[in-house]
Amino acid sequence: MANENAFRNMTATFEELPPEERIRTILKIGEPGRKRLTAMFIEEQCKLKSFEKLSDTTSKATYTFRVEHFYCNGSGNLQGGAQSMIFDICTSLTLQAVSTPGRFLNGGVSRVLTVNYLRPAPEGTELELETEVISAGKNLAMLRGVLRRASDGAAISTCEHNKVAVPTKPQWKL
Repeated sequence: MANENAFRNMTATFEELPPEERIRTILKIGEPGRKRLTAMFIEEQCKLKSFEKLSDTTSKATYTFRVEHFYCNGSGNLQGGAQSMIFDICTSLTLQAVSTPGRFLNGGVSRVLTVNYLRPAPEGTELELETEVISAGKNLAMLRGVLRRASDGAAISTCEHNKVAVPTKPQWKL
C-alpha cells in the first residue's frame, strides 16, 4: 500500500518535475511481481548518462546499457527486435522529459519506428544510445536515435521514430 501511495504522489506531480528528473523518475519505477520485458530493461539495465533541454519542445539525452544475454539472438548479438524496443523506450523517455499536460506526458503512441542495423553488438558490449526530440508539436513528434559502442563510438544502428499524442495520463502499475 505504501508503494501505491508513493506512486500516486509521483504521478500527481510528474508534470511538475524538471525534464531530467522526469526521465530519472520513470527509470526508478518498479513493478514487483509484474515483470515485463520493458520493465526489466528500464529498471535493471538502462541508465541516463546525460540530458540537455534544447527548447520547450526539444531535447537530447544519452543512455547507457550493457548487452545482456536476455536480449541476444542465437548468434550472441543484440537482437533486432530488442534494439527496436530499446529505441522506442529511450526516445519516448526523452520526449516525456519536455512534455506538457495533454501533449506526450504519457509518451504518446508510435506511428512509425524505422531502425537501420549497421553492425552487430555482441553480448557484454557496453552501448550508448543518443536520442533527440527533433520536433514535438501539439499532436505529432519526430524523434531519432543512434546506438553506439561505448568503447569506440562505432554506430550499431539508427532510428527515426514518429509519435502521436494521446490524451491520457501515464498508467504505470506497481
